[in-house]
Amino acid sequence: MSKRHFLHTYLPGILTALLLSVSVFVGTASADTYPSATSLQAHKKLGVDYRILQKFTPSDSIVLSIHGGNIERGTNQIAQAVASRGNFDYYGFIGLRGSGLHVTSTNFNESCALRMVRASNKTLSIHGCRGSSKVTYLGGLDKAFKAKVKAQLIKAGFTVKNPPSGLGGSGRANICNRNKIGKGVQLELTAALRNHLMNNKSDFNRYVSALVKAQS
Repeated sequence: MSKRHFLHTYLPGILTALLLSVSVFVGTASADTYPSATSLQAHKKLGVDYRILQKFTPSDSIVLSIHGGNIERGTNQIAQAVASRGNFDYYGFIGLRGSGLHVTSTNFNESCALRMVRASNKTLSIHGCRGSSKVTYLGGLDKAFKAKVKAQLIKAGFTVKNPPSGLGGSGRANICNRNKIGKGVQLELTAALRNHLMNNKSDFNRYVSALVKAQS
């Protein structure tokens, strides 16, 4: 194989996978530069370093991507698609440039996000984690909702596992559990899964459809 052929054929895909692998956090507070979202906002500039996206609907369900954009790549695209197809509320905190924009879920106290979540009865928070296998880790305190998500994802052909330590979304302060009923669902998609979904429209649509069915 020639060097030119390798560069044009394989290098773009390798670079994409590497970007996803190195640009995500495991989701622990020790990885964070700022202790809260309000602290981050005091040091970073809205519209330059990050932006906030909101969509309001008559629904009592919300989909979150608090680590969107360059924080945990692919999460906001998935969350927005689920919210759009299901006609659910949507909130996204989108990283635009630089590093240090990750705030762990238990410390994410951005005021718009809290207001929207507190008004909801069903909350789905979508995150990204490291991982070379295509896996969705299922966490959060809403056991009934989790069972529906698991059943729909498995039915659609995706692998679902219990989350490793630190990714369980079981803390009461976790934003997914701060809704009206005090419990929600947190999904952690590995880098391998997000990379695959971003490059496979059919599987992306199947994944999104499964989440819409579970949340409807």
